[in-house]
Amino acid sequence: MNCKQANQISIIAYLSQIGISPKSTKPDCSFFLSPLRIEKTPSFKVDHNLNLWVDFGEGHAGGTLIDLVMKLNPSYSIQDALAHVENLGFDSFSFHQQKDKISDYENSKIKVLNTKPIGTNQAITDYLISREIQPEIAGKYCKEVYYSVDGKRYFGVGNENSNGWSIRNKYWKGCTGQGGSVYFTTREFSNLSVFEGIFDLMSFIKLDQFSHQSSAFLVLNSLVNIKQVEDFCQQYDSVNLYLDTDKAGKELTADLLNTRKNFIDKSSLYSPFKDLNEMLVSENNQSYTR
Repeated sequence: MNCKQANQISIIAYLSQIGISPKSTKPDCSFFLSPLRIEKTPSFKVDHNLNLWVDFGEGHAGGTLIDLVMKLNPSYSIQDALAHVENLGFDSFSFHQQKDKISDYENSKIKVLNTKPIGTNQAITDYLISREIQPEIAGKYCKEVYYSVDGKRYFGVGNENSNGWSIRNKYWKGCTGQGGSVYFTTREFSNLSVFEGIFDLMSFIKLDQFSHQSSAFLVLNSLVNIKQVEDFCQQYDSVNLYLDTDKAGKELTADLLNTRKNFIDKSSLYSPFKDLNEMLVSENNQSYTR
């Protein structure tokens, strides 16, 4: 492992590994009590997008993961810091190693190595919280999925579909096989609610705690899966569509409404946002600033 590789490892995942959890998490950053000194007010910030830290109580000291390791261990050389990170078992197992676009993996095979219940990996929990989804909700529909692509290991939030796993993290989303995911509650229903992605379903659950109990759920995971599930949808008296309001989502919604009498467009509930999760995150961001 060299410095470039080490600095791609999530700082939040590293802090979690050494027993330090954030005191607050927002979509773009997390705040911690500084690991460099004793304090009561969190002043240590980690930027989720840049994967950099800054300590406002240390004269705005900051930097990369290796900078932090050496700050925490003043006697370390760079080689000592690299060995320390590698000995913690990170290797390439982190969000920040995977910044590739989806198209980069079109000809690569995703291999699931392991799955665990939501809540065992702090970095995944922090990702869910940044999307305003509590682990208790996610645990009903998702797993922590540990997987490899061309020999490199990653992890993410995964929901099982009819042909494999749909997986996503902050930097990537993909699947081991295309397919929809069907979720029923405790009894049969005449209504079906259709969502484009798993975060839309989980946002719906959080936003609408009561009416969701009267419907079965279908997550497409990708719009291309609609052909696989159209016959399944016809089993229901009414099908509520919660698709994205981008061009592709609008076109599919319009097509379904024109060809199926029992389909109902519900996108006005989250307009002008792209989807339910974007609305949920926006509403909670506004509450942070009040």
